[in-house]
Amino acid sequence: MLQFVADQIDQMDLALDQLAVRDRNFDRFAMMLIDNVVELTLHKHAREMANENDLWGRESTPRHDPKMVASGLGQSFEAKVKLARLTSMLAPAVADSIQYLHTFRNTVYHQGVRHEGILHSLATFYFQNACSVLEGFKPMWWSTGNRDRISHRAIKYLGTPKLMNHREALHQACTRLREVGGSLGGSLVADLHTDMGKTIEHVDGQIDFLSTDAPESTTRRKALIAAQAWPFAFTEEGKKWARDNGCPSGSIRNYVNWLSANYPWQVRTDPIASWRKRHDSLRHEKTSDIALKKYCEFMRQTEDFRAKIDEAAAQLDGYIQQQIDVARGK
Repeated sequence: MLQFVADQIDQMDLALDQLAVRDRNFDRFAMMLIDNVVELTLHKHAREMANENDLWGRESTPRHDPKMVASGLGQSFEAKVKLARLTSMLAPAVADSIQYLHTFRNTVYHQGVRHEGILHSLATFYFQNACSVLEGFKPMWWSTGNRDRISHRAIKYLGTPKLMNHREALHQACTRLREVGGSLGGSLVADLHTDMGKTIEHVDGQIDFLSTDAPESTTRRKALIAAQAWPFAFTEEGKKWARDNGCPSGSIRNYVNWLSANYPWQVRTDPIASWRKRHDSLRHEKTSDIALKKYCEFMRQTEDFRAKIDEAAAQLDGYIQQQIDVARGK
């Protein structure tokens, strides 16, 4: 068990080296290292809960929900977090933040999303939460063996703990890691506020573009509904909804206009004013966990609409460029 803990501290110290560079690519690497520590530790916790069930189950009912433990031992990160939360390994706020931060790690690693302007703050905040995960890890027994090899990185924080003081050594190591991590900067609330603001202003500009630069100028409300209606109109879901709700036959334009007027769209009115209120609420948030939740919920809830606005704006820009080329005789 000591070897496992030492290996996680080794990775945390390596992550500190990457964060200290303050470069996007190094922050990306740090994010993956930190996330790996969190997932491995949560999995080890699930294994400990299974061992406790085996021990207690010999004479009484299992101490922990066997289905939850089995889920925690599977591939689902969410299930591991849920088990840690239910067994009081993690405080609810920490559990929520870790879930959000793991999602950022996935977009960085699997999708190559840069998260310019917020990645360093996200990584340093994840580092602090990873310290809470490590400190919350409390195995039934600590063990050492002749094959244990504790790296110099781990010894910097653990020292050479005796078998009887492993818990205290881990606590001190996590305290020291937090102190070093806290020295590396990262203004999470301010960075999330700035990024949300840029997102809102971008969409605001795109809606203006769609309403004023289209071949036929229109209102912002009609422009944002059209941005949702055109892609939806040619899906099987859109066609079925039209049939089931009495769409009259006619041209494609009439069909889309009918959908625009009758379908219960996700966004029916100009959302920018309400978005700016949420943006202002984030600016005044004092707690990093709540700020992260506000930011992530906003981005999740508006993602589909923002994508449709971007696609509509791209198509309009392509049309304008085509007309310019035609006018130039190309």
